Formats: sequence, structure tokens, C-alpha cells
Amino acid sequence: MNLKLMDIFRMEFDFSWDTETWFLPLESALKGVSASEASWQPPGGGNTIWQTVNHLNYYNAVLVSQINDLNSEKKAPNQKAAFGDIGESPNSKWEAVLAADTFGEIGDPSDSEKWKAAVAETCLICESLRKSLAQVNDGRLEEELVGGLARQILHNVYHIGQIVLIRKQQGSWPKERE
Repeated sequence: MNLKLMDIFRMEFDFSWDTETWFLPLESALKGVSASEASWQPPGGGNTIWQTVNHLNYYNAVLVSQINDLNSEKKAPNQKAAFGDIGESPNSKWEAVLAADTFGEIGDPSDSEKWKAAVAETCLICESLRKSLAQVNDGRLEEELVGGLARQILHNVYHIGQIVLIRKQQGSWPKERE
């Protein structure tokens, strides 16, 4: 098997979005979560599942935009750097991105329609990301995108683990998944 770098990125994205392997993808981690469960805040504080989904949606949408800019061979003027180059120390652009409130409010436990819309947005962004990744080949990769893809996939997996942990803390994690 002769996998190219983009083949590996696409495979890793599938594993983190909807293909179960030895770790759980986001789609499975969110399955059956209600608005009440999504807005539950862990004892002692921390983000809710809803906030974590908002955060993932933000950064996955930024990645879709970056990939689509690469595919269209145009650079957006004054585009915010979302990830920085590989090995580059944080700069003011990177710090500005990190300072943005990407988590939002904790969510309304009684607003199931708004929660369903947030999950639908997640699905739409992830499918857009899958389609965008399918258009990139190794020859078109730029160093910044390589670093961005690597970090975003790890970022997604990190937060998927948080979602599962929150569900276990609140008792909403399915017993058959233990």
C-alpha cells in the first residue's frame, strides 16, 4: 500500500467524524444527546457539550474555508491565520484567533430545536470538510495547511474525548458503550 499524505489525512478525518475504530468518532459521541444533556455543565465548571460542539464547528468551518481557498487558488485578503505554520511560534494573529470566543453560551436545556440545528451544522461542516479534503492532492499541499490538518484532526479527537467524559459524568452515556 502506497498511501500519500492526503490519503492519511482523509482517513484520519473519517475516523474522527463517522468511522468507528478503536476510538469513538464525533458522530457517535453526539448520538442521542438531548438539549438538556448538551447544556449540562460539569460540577466545578467547564464547557458543556453544546459549547464544545460550537467550538468544533467554528474551527472545522475555518479549515473548510482554508482548504477551499487553496483549491480556488486565491487567498482571501487579510485572512486570519487559524493554525500558524508548522513549528512557528505563536504570533499576534494566532493569539487573536485563540482569544475569540468560539465556545459561546452553555446552551438552553429547553431549546431542542436550537440543539438539533447545532448538530445539523456539525454534520454539514463535516461533510463539507470531507468534500474539500477530497479535492486536495499532495502536490497542492502548503506547509500551513499540513500543520492545520494535523492539528485540527487531533483537536477534534481531544474534544470528542471531552464529550464522552461529560456524558459519563452526567450519566447519559449508553451502558452498552462502556
